[in-house]
Formats: sequence, structure tokens, C-alpha cells
Amino acid sequence: MTASTGELASSVACSRCKEHAAEVAALTAEHRRMLLELEDNLTRRFNEEKAAAVEQAQAALTETLEQERALAQETLESAETRFNEAIVQTKRRQWCRNCLKEAIYHCCWNTSYCSIPCQQEHWQKEHKRQCRRKR
Repeated sequence: MTASTGELASSVACSRCKEHAAEVAALTAEHRRMLLELEDNLTRRFNEEKAAAVEQAQAALTETLEQERALAQETLESAETRFNEAIVQTKRRQWCRNCLKEAIYHCCWNTSYCSIPCQQEHWQKEHKRQCRRKR
């Protein structure tokens, strides 16, 4: 091999090396670009799925909250109905003027007693001065 042939071979090899190096650099840049694109796509998809999951969880929570509010309102209305019915039933009864037990003996307007001893006790204390019953 002569010097010019060696130089030619080395120059061809050098140009191939340069081409190969340029090709490797281009492939590396393409690889990096693809990795960044893949990372961006994955990050975007993750954020979309995360937002969808959060929205779904909030919707489920809101629905559960509304159900609990409706149940609480229904329970409250039921309790108010029972309470009002208890008041009506209580008002329908007569109560002993002396001891506040349920009364069965009526004396005069708005005055009743649960027993004769209660009537006698209250009569002596105050009722004989206020009684409107005709004797």
C-alpha cells in the first residue's frame, strides 16, 4: 500500500466514521425526542386519568352527601310528625290539677283530678275559692 492509498483508505474510513457518528448523533437525538414525546404523552394521560378519577370520586361523594341529606330530612320530618302527634294526643287528655297525672275526675272548667284524695287536697289548698261549678 502506498502512502496515497493509505491516505485514501484512511480518508474513506474517516468519512465513514463521520457518517456513522452523524448517524449515531441523529439516532440519539431522535431517541431523546421520542422519549420526551412519550414522557409528555404519559404525563398528559396520567393527568387526564387523575382528573377523571378525582371528578368521579367527587361525583360519588356529592351523590352520597345528597342521599344522606335526603335521609336526614326524611328522618327529621318523621320525628316532627311523631312529635306533633304526641302533642295532639297529650292535649286531648285531661291532667290532674294537683299531681299532673292523667285525670279521670272532672270538677269544673279546666280542672280535673286523678283521684278523690287529689281533689280533696287541692280543694282545701286553693280550688274552693276559684271553683266555678254550681253546687
